[in-house]
Amino acid sequence: MKFFWITFKNTFAYRMASVLSVISSVLYIAINIMIWRYLFREQPEMIGYMTKYTIIANIIGMFYSNNIANRIGAKVAKGDFVMDLLKPVSILYMSWQMELAQICNRLLTEGIFTFLVFLPYLMKDNRYFNIGYVILAVVLGHILFMLIYSLVGFLTYVFIKVWPLERLVNDTIRLFAGIFIPLSLLPGFLKNVAYYLPFRFLYSFPLELLLGNSDISHIHIEYFRISIWIAVFAGANWIVYHLALRRSVIQGG
Repeated sequence: MKFFWITFKNTFAYRMASVLSVISSVLYIAINIMIWRYLFREQPEMIGYMTKYTIIANIIGMFYSNNIANRIGAKVAKGDFVMDLLKPVSILYMSWQMELAQICNRLLTEGIFTFLVFLPYLMKDNRYFNIGYVILAVVLGHILFMLIYSLVGFLTYVFIKVWPLERLVNDTIRLFAGIFIPLSLLPGFLKNVAYYLPFRFLYSFPLELLLGNSDISHIHIEYFRISIWIAVFAGANWIVYHLALRRSVIQGG
């Protein structure tokens, strides 16, 4: 975990960046809450639900980091990841440690402050369910998220510039994961599409568990599904990594 601790210590060197990220996070959540309060101004119960949903969704988002795509992509584009073969740790594990350090820093600064600012809203009608299941869902969601974006990074050897692909993945996740709009509010067709995609496990699944909108009698099936998706993306990462490695070795790095 040396890469984790080195990166974790370095993250505290940029204090102004942390302050600005806290301010932007609070403002973003506040703006979203105001939007929902206006849209559901005649439905007090829905206002309370969407307020909680927005706050918790953004806190869950702090456990994810898509920067691993850029971190891996930069090494693949330059062929530097071939040199990482000399290190006793894989590029994916090393990159994950560094992103995990960034996530921990974000949780300790932005996460705690955001939680305290919006705590009064979270304590109103504070009925939360399935805490243990939610924690497990977020952990599995974190693994799935990192595998999705590490795959985007490794695909640099195909696309050279992956920012369009990363943008597409970002927007797709934003629509089908339930970050901003609960999947229950989507039109029927989009709701059905979201059900068969892995992205709902990132936000919608843990949020529905926490807010009591999910039937836990079939929860083992949902965990099995997310495990299958994790295995699929892990396999895809392994395949693309070795294809990128082969091309770099043949071309001389």
